[in-house]
Amino acid sequence: MNRAVTELNILICGVGGQGNLLASEIIASAAVKEGFSLRVADIFGAAQRGGAVASHIRIGKDVHSPVLPQNSAHILLGFEPAECLRVANFLRPDCMAIMNTRPIIPSTVSLGKARYPSRDEIEGLLQKLVKTIITLDAVQLAQKAGDPMMMNIVMVGALAGTDGTPIQKDSFIEAIKELVPKGTQEKNLDAFNLGYRDVSKKIAK
Repeated sequence: MNRAVTELNILICGVGGQGNLLASEIIASAAVKEGFSLRVADIFGAAQRGGAVASHIRIGKDVHSPVLPQNSAHILLGFEPAECLRVANFLRPDCMAIMNTRPIIPSTVSLGKARYPSRDEIEGLLQKLVKTIITLDAVQLAQKAGDPMMMNIVMVGALAGTDGTPIQKDSFIEAIKELVPKGTQEKNLDAFNLGYRDVSKKIAK
């Protein structure tokens, strides 16, 4: 992507407890290191853990509102498959969606009161809304790095592995080193690199 970006809107969606906020903080910090102006808004559902969470990251000197207008997201970083559909009204037709395929099943589904859509159904609907879909099992990759909870860092790596942002890989790495808990930097960088390599290979094909 051209570094002379006038506006880039990134939307992260997931559920509470997936590390949405740390991921948005890392992306925002990396963008600032590159000299970009930006605004960030984090929006919570009814319950912080298990409820819907969305982070709006808007990069560009002429951006005034932190909240994305409808149909304006250039990139969707979906931590939970079904949540990608919940934010459909924010997506541009030329949006690139990067989706973690590992679902979090709501209690209503576990109790038999609702049905969780299949992966094929979710991807089929999403294909009608966006231009490009990149999928990965971020939880499995995070497990390889030593902790499944680092799936959010895998997803940041996945974002860095595309050509969708003007942010350099080194800036993401520096932001991770600064923002993750002390003593976990090495594992988190492993998680980042696993996500980066996974998506880089898919983009190259």
